[in-house]
Amino acid sequence: MAIFLAFQSQAWHTDDITGHTNPDTPHPGPGPQPGPGEPDHAIRIVGALVNPIGPAPEHETVTILNASPSAMDLAGWQIADKLKDKHNLSGAIDAGATLVISLPSNVRLGNKEGMITLLDNNGLKVDGVAYTEAQAKKEGWTLVF
Repeated sequence: MAIFLAFQSQAWHTDDITGHTNPDTPHPGPGPQPGPGEPDHAIRIVGALVNPIGPAPEHETVTILNASPSAMDLAGWQIADKLKDKHNLSGAIDAGATLVISLPSNVRLGNKEGMITLLDNNGLKVDGVAYTEAQAKKEGWTLVF
């Protein structure tokens, strides 16, 4: 008898040699605040307009939140869709502020289901969300994560 396990994704970035968690990489998703010496990536995806009113191509958006007490530079950060097509971010997001990001036509949020990934300036996943077909069918509604 054998049990085979497979993981769709990994929650922590690890060293390729030892398999231990890298201390210099962000912790994706919600969870405890980083401790001393840990990076403070408090940028999170909080909403997305995946099915705007009107015919395709649609004007889709992703809303991010800076939960940290200081402004953060978004230079080199990216938003990626389910197919890993990416949109480069720039500028800064103020402390406690939200930012609505208009997506270009090459980054598509599917109306059947989808995933949205936020990558930091090192290309590492900082946050990611998924939505269902039932959620995406609500035309004109912003999904809240």
